[in-house]
Amino acid sequence: MKLPLRLKFALGFILIAVAGFSFVYFFSARFAASQAERSVLSTLYRDANYLAAAYKVNTGTVNQGQIEAMAYASGSDIWILDLQGNVAASSGNAHAPERVDGFNPTEGEASYYMTGNFYGCFSEEVLSVYYPLTQGVITNGYIVLHYPMQTIRVDADRRLNAAYLVYGGLMGLLLLFLICMEFAVVRRIKKVQKAGHEYANGNLSYPPDVRGRDEIARISQTQEDLARQILSASEDQHRFLANISHDFRSPLTSIRGYITAMQDGTIPPEMQGKYFGVVLNETERLTKLANGLIDMTQLENGIILDRSRFCINDLIREILPTFEGPAYDKDLSFDVTFEEEHAYVVADRARIQQVIYNLVDNAIKFSNSGSTVDISTQLHGDRIFVSITDHGVGIEKENLGKIWERFYKTDSSRGRDKKGTGLGLSIVREIIQAHKENIDVISTPGVGSEFIFTLPRE
Repeated sequence: MKLPLRLKFALGFILIAVAGFSFVYFFSARFAASQAERSVLSTLYRDANYLAAAYKVNTGTVNQGQIEAMAYASGSDIWILDLQGNVAASSGNAHAPERVDGFNPTEGEASYYMTGNFYGCFSEEVLSVYYPLTQGVITNGYIVLHYPMQTIRVDADRRLNAAYLVYGGLMGLLLLFLICMEFAVVRRIKKVQKAGHEYANGNLSYPPDVRGRDEIARISQTQEDLARQILSASEDQHRFLANISHDFRSPLTSIRGYITAMQDGTIPPEMQGKYFGVVLNETERLTKLANGLIDMTQLENGIILDRSRFCINDLIREILPTFEGPAYDKDLSFDVTFEEEHAYVVADRARIQQVIYNLVDNAIKFSNSGSTVDISTQLHGDRIFVSITDHGVGIEKENLGKIWERFYKTDSSRGRDKKGTGLGLSIVREIIQAHKENIDVISTPGVGSEFIFTLPRE
């Protein structure tokens, strides 16, 4: 059976309280009685030893005043017995008989004390301590000190009450601790649990309101961060579907419109060649879109690189002719500068071709008409730096960090008027990072942007 944390604390408190009370009741009671008895024994032995010493000094007698003073001070009843059990002197208590019948010092404990009514001399139980009175090596009698057991029990109860007070104080502190735990742990865990239920039910913006810097607060913060990530992923998914729907719909609408127009004769046969070219361009656009989605899926599953040795300059020379059409349409030219004729790198050739293609395509897309796209390679130590620069709209400083995000084209500066899925730069960064290299961007609004990435030199 699953028990709430609050009930577990309550049951734990009850268990500790019962166990503690049982310990105090059964063990502390014995301990308190033993300690009270030992304390009285110690006092009586000390007094008996004192009177026995006085007996020696006074050559066989004990001053009556000393006996009475000692009895008054210790609260005991003091008798002087000879070897036959006759009471030679006493502290004046009415209990003292003339003779103790059956007195036998050997019946006591090894430490010369006994409990009981002392051979029927008392109506109540007493603790009796006796000590030999000697002169030289001859024992002439005994000094016996009696102390009421009831008084000892009262002292033991007083000691036990003190133990109960300490126990009660400890239980109070434990209860206070549990109350603090209720506010510091249980209620905060309840908030975390409530937040978890809200997140599970789809309310990803629910504020848990768990403050502090301890483990519970960190768990709550982690939970909230996870919810934010899920919410962000959900928003990305919605943006993705919106972008894909738009990007697929536009070329499909164009293709359908032109084919329908050619089919019903709206476009005459002599002009169909031109519009077949338009349809072909739209299909290429759809192909790029599909390839971008495939690349994104592959990147999420991890990139497996096929490294080889190749000349990065030759690769750039191969790629640039594929952009002659788009460059001609915007009256753009390429300014290519290679520090050396050949620059060999070790990398995945197909992936780096994809990187350069995306960056050049991006540069053409955002360049001003009549400008240039600058491409260069430079050697620095064991790295080759590849730079692709456009002269166009540039990127605002606060948006530089967003360009690597997927679907960034939804930003106002890279809106739906720009063809593509917004995946190009995200794919570029993933590929470069898979090579354990770096890519960076330098951009000035209204001037242009320069993308620089590194590759390991052969």
